[in-house]
Amino acid sequence: MRYRMMMVILATVLLFSGQALAADMKIGYVDVKSAIENTKAYRDGLKRLEGMKNQKQKELSGLRDKITKAEKDLFNQSMAMSPDMASRKKQDLNDLKKQFQRKQQDARESLMMEKNRLDQGVLRKFYDSVRAYGKSHHYDMILPTSSIIYGADGHDITSKVTQALDKGDSK
Repeated sequence: MRYRMMMVILATVLLFSGQALAADMKIGYVDVKSAIENTKAYRDGLKRLEGMKNQKQKELSGLRDKITKAEKDLFNQSMAMSPDMASRKKQDLNDLKKQFQRKQQDARESLMMEKNRLDQGVLRKFYDSVRAYGKSHHYDMILPTSSIIYGADGHDITSKVTQALDKGDSK
């Protein structure tokens, strides 16, 4: 009985001291996606990706035009060609189509790899920046918004983290 009473007293003391400690804690939260996507480095990276995408589309467009021309030529001249010549032209056309599909797949993979590199690079800097910002501004905890059901606006440090990322420091 005495042991139980001691445990109840101890639990009560810990509960109230925990509440006191929680009241003194400095906690912030960050919208990770917003913080990253609003950085200059990320926006510049997306512009670079868009340029790469446009270049690859231009290359593919040239090959697509070549396929279209070959199809028209084959259709218009097939009656005048020997069966052997028509067969070679059809094979050439099929080879062009395969080449187009390969280049299209390569372009997709290349752009996806570049996007992943961009995301990983900015994300790594983001976490380093959040840690440094938290330390320099004496936060006990900084959480992602995805882990928060409710948080007062005053605890949202997303824009401050984005600014720190853009500056390249944690102040």
